Amino acid sequence: MGNQWIEEPEVVHREAKKLFEVRFLVAHGFGVRLGLIEFKSLSAKASLSMISNFTEEVKEVVWMCEGSKSPSPYGFNFNFIKNSWEVLMHDVVATVHHFQETVCISKGCNTSFIALIPKVRDSTKQDQYRSISLVGSLYKIISKVLSCYIKCVLPEVIDDCQSAFLKDRVMLDSFLVANEGFEELKRKGKRDCV
Repeated sequence: MGNQWIEEPEVVHREAKKLFEVRFLVAHGFGVRLGLIEFKSLSAKASLSMISNFTEEVKEVVWMCEGSKSPSPYGFNFNFIKNSWEVLMHDVVATVHHFQETVCISKGCNTSFIALIPKVRDSTKQDQYRSISLVGSLYKIISKVLSCYIKCVLPEVIDDCQSAFLKDRVMLDSFLVANEGFEELKRKGKRDCV
């Protein structure tokens, strides 16, 4: 609280909660009005591909994950899952299929712990820490499988004139192209266009 050193766990807990509540507040009342804009939609084939059973993708996703990074809350990292794949494969795929059918994640699969990593040496204030979340491996697998499926259909729903959200395109590209266009006009002496 202010510049006062606090060691009482209840007070530290309350102050940490206040700090992170402010960071994750959702602004209410902001509404986007789009009028009569027509958006692209998925083809029937793409729609059907979104509801097909995840099977091959599960193993691909597991092998895409860095094996030695921080373990999940229960202590297993992806190296363990990869090395034990023959034993774990059926249970992992069954869990993913269960999620796909019910849209529910089994209790405990989405458990995560928040860890605070110091931003500066000798941190003494809460805002000098960055929070990270240690998320369970099954939760990561489901998230990444969904992400891969969505990535496949994004080009169908994102317009070609958009410069973000598509592979090999960056939002900054639009500004760079516009800036180059203005510079070219300046060089040619067409200042009245700028």
